[in-house]
Amino acid sequence: MLSPFDTRFFATLAEVAAQVLDPQDSTIEIARKAARTGAPDDLRAARQALDDLPADKRDRLMAETHRRLATDLSAIWDQMPGAPSGGRMN
Repeated sequence: MLSPFDTRFFATLAEVAAQVLDPQDSTIEIARKAARTGAPDDLRAARQALDDLPADKRDRLMAETHRRLATDLSAIWDQMPGAPSGGRMN
């Protein structure tokens, strides 16, 4: 089962890839599809596309994706054990 974090990760990765990579790079659409469907084959394809990138591009994508997720308070809240599912308390 696809977790909300997986969806958020691949959606964020696709956003970053669209800014960092050549617009025609297939990694962008592969990441978008993984975020959209959550299908195991699509998730594997996105991970493989990321692995196939040159190390400098992959590292840049991962650093920016991590930065965005680490500073997204709603993403952090969603991962807290016992957090109410209706949203933040404040």
